[in-house]
Amino acid sequence: MEKKLAVIDIGSNSIRNVIFEVNRHGQYFERLNVKEVARLSSHITDANELSEMGIQSLIETLDHFISLNKHHGVKEMLPVATAAIRNASNSEAILNEVLDATGMEIRLLSDYEEAYFGYSAIVNSTYIEDGYSVDIGGGSMEVTYFKDRELVFYHSFPFGAVTLTNDFMSGDTLSKDERKQLTAFLKKAFKDIDWLVPHGVPLVGVGGTARNLVRVEQSLSHFPLEGIHQYTLGADRLHEVVDELIDMSTKQLGRLDGLSKDRMDIIAPAVTAIDELARYLKVPEFTMSNNGLREGLFYEYYLKENNEIRFADVKEESFRHFEKQYDVDPVRHRHLVHLARQIYMGLIEAKTIKPKPFEPGLLEAACRLAYVGEYIDHNNKSDHTFHLITTNDFKGMNNEDRLALALVTSYKSRRLLEQHIEGFPEWFDSKMLKSLELIGSIVKLVDALDLTERQVVENIDVETTDDGLAFTLHTSTSPRFELQRGIRHKKHLERAIETTIELRVEERITL
Repeated sequence: MEKKLAVIDIGSNSIRNVIFEVNRHGQYFERLNVKEVARLSSHITDANELSEMGIQSLIETLDHFISLNKHHGVKEMLPVATAAIRNASNSEAILNEVLDATGMEIRLLSDYEEAYFGYSAIVNSTYIEDGYSVDIGGGSMEVTYFKDRELVFYHSFPFGAVTLTNDFMSGDTLSKDERKQLTAFLKKAFKDIDWLVPHGVPLVGVGGTARNLVRVEQSLSHFPLEGIHQYTLGADRLHEVVDELIDMSTKQLGRLDGLSKDRMDIIAPAVTAIDELARYLKVPEFTMSNNGLREGLFYEYYLKENNEIRFADVKEESFRHFEKQYDVDPVRHRHLVHLARQIYMGLIEAKTIKPKPFEPGLLEAACRLAYVGEYIDHNNKSDHTFHLITTNDFKGMNNEDRLALALVTSYKSRRLLEQHIEGFPEWFDSKMLKSLELIGSIVKLVDALDLTERQVVENIDVETTDDGLAFTLHTSTSPRFELQRGIRHKKHLERAIETTIELRVEERITL
């Protein structure tokens, strides 16, 4: 049964309404995402109260969201508030006034809950098991340390992008002296937390500031793949991008691709906070999680419905989701995995190839999604497969692994493979290219050997001959069409292993 849930995130800088949909297969999608830049933290008075103007701005925004959610058939809404309201001295009065005006009961998150949901989003949507996380909002900055996917420590610093801007930046840009003062302030704040020590683990960024930082870096480096989720940059590159951002004028920032216009005036102090934390912790790299507080709240709702605490295997969950979305036939693709394993192990036993540790897993994953682009168009299934996989975030896989999966799952020829990886010389050396060609050509061959999707080729034996290799196809009925296609496509594997392959048929006679 289809369900829709709206998560309303009332932050210090913006208020966002995200509609999640869960279909009858248990798949979940973000269907709508809209926000209002309310800057509630700018409505905090000297008495530390949210002003009446700020409260009315909040109520007006929530009324619009309620109307929007009603239009889209949302039955459940989960409105939550963070630092701007949590830290206000009149927080209880704010919640009551909103309840009277809208009928909406806002859940006021504690600093622990705010940190926890950010951490939960990371461990349920990325491959990272040990790390630090940082989420800098308008009025607070949440930092966690997690190990083996378990939350170990958390802290909420009482400053954020808006408050740091107000306290340390007097003009349109952050001057050298202001940056020096801000850096000293941040270092002192970090030093007061005894568990903030280097562990050699990545720093994972969540939230709007991290999102804008990564988008800017992708724009500056002309990164050719889609998506920012699980995008990683080394610590040195992080420092370079932050320095570039801070040195830019307002006019330059306005022309910068990837930077939201509503963050231009607060981006410098915010990215400085992330950068200084990365320096303080001596992290090797910075990784973006495009799943944060809102997704963490949704995961709590979704997992509770399925009697789970967290996804046991993030990558497997992502594959399950993708297979359902594009109507992958599990019976056929399990059979492709079966045949591919027999060929791969046969090549090893024949001493034709030397196996690499990552190859079996990549081969299985590729067979599970082989030429999934057929869902869109049979005649261009290879191109569509490559596009679908490179534009899907595939939670639990880094960008290199995702591109490798796309290359072998959509394999067409060695020439096209080389064209696809021209822009990634640091990711794929000659040895990796050889593995990709090997795996891709096996995928292409087993797909051909199940051309009619009847699994008529039940097993494959590999043996050496005087002329090269013989693949014996064991069948219970005539594999006429499979054999024709297999003979056409075996040339790709022959090139990869530099050995001639003869396809033989052994049909089992049933009495």
